[in-house]
Amino acid sequence: MRHIPRLLFLSFLSLAAGLVFFSSAAQEKTSKPDFDMTASYIEACSCDMFCPCYFNDHSTNHMAMGEHHAEEHFCRANLVLKVDKGMYKDVKLDGAKVWIGSDLGSDWSTGKDSWLVVNFDPSVTKEQQAALADILGQLYPIPWQKKAVQTAAFSWNVDTKTGVAHAKMNDGKGEVILERVKGDSSSHEVVIHNLKYWGAQSNDGFRMWKSKHEAFEGDGHKFSYDGTNGFLITIHYSGNAKAAPAD
Repeated sequence: MRHIPRLLFLSFLSLAAGLVFFSSAAQEKTSKPDFDMTASYIEACSCDMFCPCYFNDHSTNHMAMGEHHAEEHFCRANLVLKVDKGMYKDVKLDGAKVWIGSDLGSDWSTGKDSWLVVNFDPSVTKEQQAALADILGQLYPIPWQKKAVQTAAFSWNVDTKTGVAHAKMNDGKGEVILERVKGDSSSHEVVIHNLKYWGAQSNDGFRMWKSKHEAFEGDGHKFSYDGTNGFLITIHYSGNAKAAPAD
């Protein structure tokens, strides 16, 4: 009889430990990330198809014209995105548009020679800008040497009937025109699957829409290329807010 209370006590401890474990597991399972975003892109860069940055740690060698035929490594790109559906804590991001002009430089790991200009459409609120700055900073974890932010209105349109995608800044300082690449079957697009897009957890595939023309001008940077790499993509990305650095 003396052992019965002790056994009951041990059984109670065991049951309590189990309840704590399952409660913690359930809480962890139901906890939501600080942000969740599905976004579609019209994207083009200075390289030939398809993006070498997804398979190498350095950019394409662009042989410069001139007396000494100097070698230059760069990847100058326009990443024009529209948030299909998104949230950042209590900030709704649906419909927000961002134009990113950039050069990944010559070495991804060090950010050497790299620069970034983030352009928000005027319709994007200050709260949305702050939220997207955190999200995009984590999505593209490059140690950029130069960064700038600006505001300019732009259009974003993908026409699947004509096979043309077009993004253009109203002030004429940025433009991307993509044309769908024709595959063996006219009823199917050429799409690359099983390839990660930067930090995004998933994507619907890289749709091969070659760049007819891309150009950008901002914060002292300017470039223009015809007939280079381009694609359409829809990504899904979620995560937790990154704490702002202490002053």
